[in-house]
Amino acid sequence: MKKSVGILSGLAIAIAVATTAGAWYTGKQLPAELERSVERANVQVQKALIGLGGSMTVEVASLEQHFFSSTAHYRVKAKDIHLSNGETVNFELGVTDHIEHGPFPWSRVKAFKLLPVMAASNSALDKDDFTEAWYAAAGDKAPLTSQTSIGFDGSVQGDILLAPVKVTEENGSTLDFSGMRLAISGDQEGKASKFHGTAERFEMKLVGDDHPPATFELKGLTVDGNLAATEHDAIYVGNFDMLLAEAKATLGPKQQVLLLKGFEQKAVQALDGPDTIGGRVDYKLQDITWDGRAVGSAQMAVSLKSFNAPAMQALSKWYQAHMPEFQQAAAAGQALPVIEMDEAEKAKFQGDVQQLLASKPQVALENLSFKTANGESRFSLSMDFAKPASFDLPPDQLGKQLITEVKSKLSLSKPMVGDLATLQALLDGQTDAQAIAMQSSQAGEMLGMMALESGMATVQGTDVVSSLHYADGMVDFNGKKMTVEEFAMILAAHFAAMQPQG
Repeated sequence: MKKSVGILSGLAIAIAVATTAGAWYTGKQLPAELERSVERANVQVQKALIGLGGSMTVEVASLEQHFFSSTAHYRVKAKDIHLSNGETVNFELGVTDHIEHGPFPWSRVKAFKLLPVMAASNSALDKDDFTEAWYAAAGDKAPLTSQTSIGFDGSVQGDILLAPVKVTEENGSTLDFSGMRLAISGDQEGKASKFHGTAERFEMKLVGDDHPPATFELKGLTVDGNLAATEHDAIYVGNFDMLLAEAKATLGPKQQVLLLKGFEQKAVQALDGPDTIGGRVDYKLQDITWDGRAVGSAQMAVSLKSFNAPAMQALSKWYQAHMPEFQQAAAAGQALPVIEMDEAEKAKFQGDVQQLLASKPQVALENLSFKTANGESRFSLSMDFAKPASFDLPPDQLGKQLITEVKSKLSLSKPMVGDLATLQALLDGQTDAQAIAMQSSQAGEMLGMMALESGMATVQGTDVVSSLHYADGMVDFNGKKMTVEEFAMILAAHFAAMQPQG
């Protein structure tokens, strides 16, 4: 018994010594480690802002050190961040971080996390004039907090928490958010990261004097990602997935409901060559209903191949530099402006575009489909590009050298068109089942007749099909081969015939 007590006492002393020594070591290392972390954070933030313009920086405002813990205060400053409406925002936020020194921070011990770490961080957004309303919506609690542990190898693991918020305005508009938890992990240099986030519910009701209320609800949000840096700045490879169980919108004088269930987005990006990158995004929507009636389901897949990474970086920086002009035009409803460039900038821009095209990139809408109870319609389009001999060629020659191949196919299901006609009749209040069935059948058959008469498509079984293949300056349109000029004349004549007379 005495021997056991002695062993336990010795173990307790060893743990105490290790904890004290570890805390002393962490305290000594902390200032330098914080500065390195802030430097890495600023690099990552600037990469994330490419395409948005402006700048954002993180800095250590102060550091209060104690033996077993320290308190750091950070400032986050954002300047001229461009919004989609053309406006810019500027703000400054404070964050307070209570840092427990390793190897056994008390917060981890209480949670039975007994693996030694260098430090445990417990940070929260400060309350100030800028965040006061957010604090009030969160019940006067910190709306944004995080708990993070830093391993002795520099790896990071933690949770970022968005607090539940509720807002009710005088006119009856409301917002109710259940909060969100985001689990993250990454290496010391920020070159590899994983995250998993969930949010249960988001509800927003908008009330106005001149229109009926509109309500939007989201349920069951999940996000997952696994990203790794490449040698090309600001370009990552890996996957990002998002799932949404349900989205609901209640709109209009009749308060009709649009209900979407089972939304999925799965994106993957990878290097498909030494200096080229490719990616694919798949979207799925399992069920669509409108005003209580089934509509159908939808899918879409978009892919990119052989995009030169250094050229993409350079063009992204050029785009960021001219972001204000583009956003001002978009906000005013104008066409994209012609950017004035001097000879040096023009030469660099064209050189970057030529480098991008030299890798023969491809853009494809691999599948856009819509399915109802009795049919499914599909559309696909792919375009292959190449580097032209010169951008100063005549337009027809430039087009032939720039676009090397185009493939497209449209398949419209007559039964699907009939299903949509049935839905429209029911929504319009029609009740005669026989008349509705006849209208639906006629809608599909009329589509087929119009396609044949126009020469723009063929009928294959229950599908109206139009296909196009362009390569080597020749067009194959629905099985008929012709030159590009002949195809352009057919389109011009067709669109002219569609114009109203007089």
